[in-house]
Amino acid sequence: MYQSHWGLEKTPFPSGLEPALFYEGAGQRESLARLRFLVDQGRRLGLVLGEPGLGKSLLIEVFARECRQQSRAIAQLNLMGLSSREFFCQLCVELQAPARVEDDLVRLFRLLTDRIYENQLQGVPTVLLLDNVDQAGPDLLTHLLRLVHHNTDDGWLTLVLTANRDRTSRLGSELLDLVDLRIDLQPWDELDTTGYLQLALVEAGSERPLFADQALSEMHRLAEGVPRRINRLADYALLAGSSSGEEVICSATVQSAHEAMRLPV
Repeated sequence: MYQSHWGLEKTPFPSGLEPALFYEGAGQRESLARLRFLVDQGRRLGLVLGEPGLGKSLLIEVFARECRQQSRAIAQLNLMGLSSREFFCQLCVELQAPARVEDDLVRLFRLLTDRIYENQLQGVPTVLLLDNVDQAGPDLLTHLLRLVHHNTDDGWLTLVLTANRDRTSRLGSELLDLVDLRIDLQPWDELDTTGYLQLALVEAGSERPLFADQALSEMHRLAEGVPRRINRLADYALLAGSSSGEEVICSATVQSAHEAMRLPV
């Protein structure tokens, strides 16, 4: 491990979701503001779009934590590979509706809508954050459309979906027509890339700069401002730099790390 070489307490660039390392670049601030608007104004449906690696899942994880702190009823699901029954079962569990193992889809739907109505009577907004909706099957998308149509009273339920921008056609025109607000995540600019890398290193215990200025610029260029790529490239550059005994990562090391990470097509 390279932590000891660089004087770090932990790995600064983990591969999974890490809300503590959420960096509010200009795009993230705007996206969070739009999500807050959706919920505060009681809008029915929002759609977060972006290329793979731009941080859609992390964005809704951070927003979910914010909603819980505000005592809103939150259900957060990843729709990839879920059946319709699993979808409603998990929603009932997250919203504490009294579902049973033997319940069919009709009863699960009724339990879910009853719970949301109870929340409304108590003055508690319900927010469903549904990740990877473009990976859901046709049957689940139909049930999702039914749930959106069932939401007729302003303010009782807000759904937020995430999808890859080039796969939105999978959602179908009817569901897309119901979207109240589209939220587009964009790649970071160079200032955001530098700010994120500095934040991650400080959080990991670094007491000095580990990347030369030219290396930071090169990393942003090679990763094209995509947070996931920046994370991987920075991690591999630190590994390569420690192996060669460097004191500061230079642009040549970043370029070598990028070449080593490239997969054959």
